[in-house]
Amino acid sequence: MITPELVKEKKSFNFVKCRICHNNANPEITIKKMGTSYGVICKNCSRSFSDIEIELMHNMFTAFGGYFSQLSNSKDVTNSKLKEIARFYKTREKNNGYIKKEVKMLHSAFLYGIRPQQLLKSVKLLAN
Repeated sequence: MITPELVKEKKSFNFVKCRICHNNANPEITIKKMGTSYGVICKNCSRSFSDIEIELMHNMFTAFGGYFSQLSNSKDVTNSKLKEIARFYKTREKNNGYIKKEVKMLHSAFLYGIRPQQLLKSVKLLAN
């Protein structure tokens, strides 16, 4: 016979964190193949990013650390980072095609919550 004193109600839950944004992925999760492993992705990241973008971000965060939007706490911070990146490309007279090849720049943009398409469009507009 089990007595009520021996049965404890679990008061806390272990939340599963999204591999991209580190938000709680519960209750709706998606499991995606990323490289040679699998990872849990929250509903928002699954809707916002393609499989290729998710794998790219996962690889960058594994290599360099961080997570999507880690350093951004407002739209002003994100916009100032976009302007900084645009100035970088304008002063070095590089075209927008280089953005996809510069891993550190992409990683920095991801840390500030800048999506790949947003980065390309914004740099094109701000650099002109």
